[in-house]
Amino acid sequence: MNITIVRAFVKLREVLATYKDLARKLEHENAQREQGAMLVAMVEEIRRMRQLPRRRKPAIGFYTAGK
Repeated sequence: MNITIVRAFVKLREVLATYKDLARKLEHENAQREQGAMLVAMVEEIRRMRQLPRRRKPAIGFYTAGK
């Protein structure tokens, strides 16, 4: 009877270790999805900014009478 109890606890420990590994993998995948979504948003914002009309900068320097 005692050996059965010990085996049950060993199996329980193995299952818990597997669960922890699975939880870590899921957290890693979720973090990657969040980072991917952030990158997509950044790329879209950059594309939107490229489409905005640019303001013309004023010329710097002196004007001469010949021009």
